[in-house]
Amino acid sequence: MKILFFGSSEISVPFLEEIYKSRHSITSVVTTADKPAGRGRRTTPNIVKKRAVELGIDFIQIENFDHSFFDKLAEIEFDKVVVASFGKILPGKIFKLAAAGWLNVHPSLLPRYRGPTPIISALLNGDKVGGVSIIEVVPQVDAGGIYAQVKFRLEEDDNKESLEQKLIKFGKPLLMTLLDLMENKSIKPYPQDEENVVYSHKIKKEDLKINWGSSAVKIINKVRAFSPDPCAYCLRKDSRIKIIKAGVPDRTVSNAYLGKLKFDGNKENGLVLEADKKTGILIKCNKNEMVKIELLQPQDRKVISAADFINGYRLEAGENFE
Repeated sequence: MKILFFGSSEISVPFLEEIYKSRHSITSVVTTADKPAGRGRRTTPNIVKKRAVELGIDFIQIENFDHSFFDKLAEIEFDKVVVASFGKILPGKIFKLAAAGWLNVHPSLLPRYRGPTPIISALLNGDKVGGVSIIEVVPQVDAGGIYAQVKFRLEEDDNKESLEQKLIKFGKPLLMTLLDLMENKSIKPYPQDEENVVYSHKIKKEDLKINWGSSAVKIINKVRAFSPDPCAYCLRKDSRIKIIKAGVPDRTVSNAYLGKLKFDGNKENGLVLEADKKTGILIKCNKNEMVKIELLQPQDRKVISAADFINGYRLEAGENFE
């Protein structure tokens, strides 16, 4: 079959490559415009466009779905459309002009986590099971019928990056199996359960800041959800520190410090309870719980271990993280 591919992120690239290697052909790639990136804000080529050029595939870059885009679309021949991490809402007009089957690779078990941040939402909520859904694309965001789904376990050490890799690992064969089946016979999707719809939401800058008044579980889940980028953060002496990895201390350490916390219930959340090479960095949070910081990134510096931070930045017990 001839495939028109929509994608704009690093997640899109493996799906593009998988279709390219198959017996199906990609007639064109639709992706977003190049954008400034990095400290110098230099214009960086869109990663999907870059890979399309390397593979010799025609591409269209867009800012908006204007008349010129629809003129170009009318010139392209395709049997199916695959959307994988495109990042823009498709206008209703596009489905009238292109009657081919539209497939979207969505990184959640729909109807759970419709919307822009399904991976982050699963981690923030501490879900134990994740998955990939391939659905029909309709004007309502992520509301199309489901063609196929696959489930996988979310481990305690999974973060945003590792969950994206699981999406790719399980999503690629699911997509290719579905495309092969569609080539040979008609497959009808089944409707989503509207009574169990859960929405994900756009992330704001203020959502990244750690609230040490939260429970240890919520803080650790926030770190997982935003690692390694854009990263949850806190402040130390007005300097931003990104927290890359955090967990709970082992039971022996927890019991030792729990007694101290119960003895003095007035200690503030965010207090550095310990900062040494052996124990690491322990931070007090809500309900006299503790979070152990394992990897962190000082402002404008590289990612370092807790031990290196203690040595290099002279962190001491009794300080406060904000």
